[in-house]
Amino acid sequence: MHWVLYKDDVFTPVNIKATTIEEAVRAGLTIAKEILGAISEYCVWEGDGDILLEFWHDKELSIKLIYSSDPARTLLRFYEGEKSGTVKCRKAEG
Repeated sequence: MHWVLYKDDVFTPVNIKATTIEEAVRAGLTIAKEILGAISEYCVWEGDGDILLEFWHDKELSIKLIYSSDPARTLLRFYEGEKSGTVKCRKAEG
């Protein structure tokens, strides 16, 4: 499995080395700030070894980082998780 950036309906491989969700969030915040500027909130979804992190700039712009062997399937599962309440969102600090 590998990490990909999902932005503007395009999946792009990215090099993230993380062994925990917290490390992945920190790496993702760095990438998201470079792309979006300030980050107001981030969301985390986990399922069957897959991870999706979504980073928001004022609920208008977002990017997603996906750890999965099938990122498109994981993206669909994330959207299902939003409906069922399994996506956890937090305010970004700083």
